[in-house]
Amino acid sequence: MKKKKYLFLILGLLIIIFVSSCTSKNSIVSKEDSSEKTKEELKESKEEKQEKVMIEFKSLISENKEPYQVIEFIDKNIEKVSQKGSVEMLEDFERLQESYIDLYTDELRKENRQNLLSQTYSNSEIDPNKIKDEELKELVSKIVKGRYKLVKKEESYCPVINYVSFKDYEKFLSDELKEYLNIKIIESEAPAILDGKIAITWDELGSRLIRIEKYLTKYEEGIKDEEVTRLYSEYLLMYISGSKNTPIYNDENKKISKEILDAYRKMASNNKKTITGEIIGEYSQLIENNDYLIDDMITSRLLEIYNEAIGRLEENK
Repeated sequence: MKKKKYLFLILGLLIIIFVSSCTSKNSIVSKEDSSEKTKEELKESKEEKQEKVMIEFKSLISENKEPYQVIEFIDKNIEKVSQKGSVEMLEDFERLQESYIDLYTDELRKENRQNLLSQTYSNSEIDPNKIKDEELKELVSKIVKGRYKLVKKEESYCPVINYVSFKDYEKFLSDELKEYLNIKIIESEAPAILDGKIAITWDELGSRLIRIEKYLTKYEEGIKDEEVTRLYSEYLLMYISGSKNTPIYNDENKKISKEILDAYRKMASNNKKTITGEIIGEYSQLIENNDYLIDDMITSRLLEIYNEAIGRLEENK
């Protein structure tokens, strides 16, 4: 009898242990399921919030709100969206800024506003608070808040996009857009051409060409491909032909400027594995073979050289 009692006791303990173990496992599984469910709910909640922000942003864009109004929204909400959303915001905002440039330029040219700006600033930084005319003060305030700066071109103040201000958003952006903004900042802060005159050295112009070529080959069919290719085209045309007020030759003998020829040679020597370097090497050789003269023979080949560079760049993307 005692043996049977012990046997029943042992069996009872085993059953209790087994049931306890199953309950414990079920509890763990239940907690894991609950944790996963919470994560999914948080993820959905975050995505829903991001979507809501983007819907509000797109509404502002579709309503064609002024840039200063849209940038206020971006400042408050860019950290709430994904990197993709941040990139989309900055892309749309840049397009909006571009669409308002002509309108703001026309407004600045009304009545005697240009004279007032010249009297107030001359060469100093634009500060809307220094403007006494209230309407002009309000206009300039909106322009500056909209991430533009006012620059003097051909004796007139006009708005240009202040790409330096976009640096505030770098941590939210893709590497591609950050590199694009750096290219635009360089041009914005030191324009290649001002009042028909090339305002930077040929070495600097060549450096910009190489930088853009590397960008275009690195980001094939990138989101800013068209705009960056356009900028490359402008730089290349300046580089090989000069400008109205900055010819590449000496007026006295029509021979190429030594400074510019040296820049061509340096470009070709230092960038042999680039399309730009190869094209400029061929171009400088053509000029040397023509006794360094920039005559009709050379100018008649400019379009061909330009098209070859752009064509090869497009093929290499």
